[in-house]
Amino acid sequence: MTAWPSSPSYRDVQLGPDDLTSAASGLPVKIDRLSPGYVPSRIRQIQSPGKWALDLPEFNCAFRANGGFDSGSVALVAIERACGSTICGIPLEDDLILAIPAGTTVTATVRPGLTYVVAIVPTATWMEIQSVAAGTVLEQISDRPSAVRLPAHEAQRIRRLMKSMADHLGAIASDSVLPEQLPGAFVEYLGMVADAFAGADNRETGTTGSTSRHLRQASAAEDFIRTHIQEDIRIVRLCKEIGVSRRQLEYAFRTTFAVTPLEFIRALRLNEARRLLTTARADGLSVTAVAMDVGITHLGRFAANYRLFFGESPYETLQRAGRS
Repeated sequence: MTAWPSSPSYRDVQLGPDDLTSAASGLPVKIDRLSPGYVPSRIRQIQSPGKWALDLPEFNCAFRANGGFDSGSVALVAIERACGSTICGIPLEDDLILAIPAGTTVTATVRPGLTYVVAIVPTATWMEIQSVAAGTVLEQISDRPSAVRLPAHEAQRIRRLMKSMADHLGAIASDSVLPEQLPGAFVEYLGMVADAFAGADNRETGTTGSTSRHLRQASAAEDFIRTHIQEDIRIVRLCKEIGVSRRQLEYAFRTTFAVTPLEFIRALRLNEARRLLTTARADGLSVTAVAMDVGITHLGRFAANYRLFFGESPYETLQRAGRS
């Protein structure tokens, strides 16, 4: 479901944490769980071969997502429940609308309870609708994600329209008659969002200085951890690399990822081990070799933490991958 379909596509499914790589239309993502849990998330998706889509996810697990957004599309995300999540370094709030331009490298920290509605449309279409809202022809749109916070009643009205439209499109998609061009209700919704951004002078939201600094610190630390995942990454070393105190690093991680730096490192290693174990048999690797490849040296603790996170042992993952 990460590629655009050649025919109309609709699904309303429950996905476990291992299956969330397909949770965003046109955006293949890499998922790293940040905490144990097996409660499935509900994903509704309506996709047209004309490269427009509606996604309505309700996430019930904590994870970190990284992906590259389609170079010809814009995503407009209407947040219903934020639950402390972030997208593209922007702390989400209830009743926020987020615009993600084409070609953006998308990072997100998702916490249980995050619920939103996202419309994905061609960039040219969004530029045209924005030009009408602004009363002038736009030569280009912002190449950076931006957000506007709406009054609660206005945000609720927009989300109701989106959900009603999703119900209708889902019904006709089952009969394979989804139009390639944007339906009228979809265009109406985009006009409402464009009006919100055009009149957002005093309502536009952004990160505060301290919040922005914490996000940068946590993101820089994440990049270092991923690059040096095979090494012994001590907190003292991480603090020196990022240029912060232990207390500052701890706070940056708790506010950004809702876990401590050590918990984050452990989670990334467990997720990377799981990815390697799914191909380990074909590559001739053992559980021990995989653990060593991601910087894990205590195999007993690794097995216990792995089972806690994924509900099975590393060996069971290896065996299951060999049968597939």
